[in-house]
Amino acid sequence: MEYNLINLSYLEEVADGDTELIKELINIFIDQLPEFIDGFDEAVQESDWLKIAAIAHKAKSSVVSMGLNELGNVDLKNLELLAKQSRINQLNEVGISTDSEKTEFEALSKGLSEYPEKRMEWIKVNSNIGTIKELVNKFGKVTEEVTVELNQVLCKS
Repeated sequence: MEYNLINLSYLEEVADGDTELIKELINIFIDQLPEFIDGFDEAVQESDWLKIAAIAHKAKSSVVSMGLNELGNVDLKNLELLAKQSRINQLNEVGISTDSEKTEFEALSKGLSEYPEKRMEWIKVNSNIGTIKELVNKFGKVTEEVTVELNQVLCKS
C-alpha cells in the first residue's frame, strides 16, 4: 500500500521484515507523540528554549525512523537550532549573571558556530517565537496525519 507521508523501509530493514517488531515500533512512536506535542506546547508557553531544543532533538530520530525525513532532518533540526539561538538571545538580553549561565552561553555559541555562515544568518533572522510556533504547529499537524497512516499499517497487518 502507498502512503503519502510515511516510508517504513528503514523500519522494515531494521526489523528484518518482522511485522510484529515493526508494529511494536510504530506503537512506541504513536505513544511518544503526545509527550512531544505537550512538551512543545508547554515549553513554547514558558519560552523554555532549551526544553524546545531537547524535545526537537529527541523527536528527530523517532520521526526519521518513520520515513519523515523533511520533518526530522529539516523542520525539527531547524527548530532545535532556532531554540538554541533564542536561548542565546535571551541570555544576551537579561545578562549573564552566573557561572552556569556563562558556561551554557559558551556551549550554545560554540555548538552553533560550527554551522555554515549562511545557515547561521538564517537562524539569527528566524530565531523568534513566530517561526518557532510555526514549526511546532507543523509538527503537530504532520504527526496527526502520520498517525492516521500508521494506524492503517497496524490495522492491515
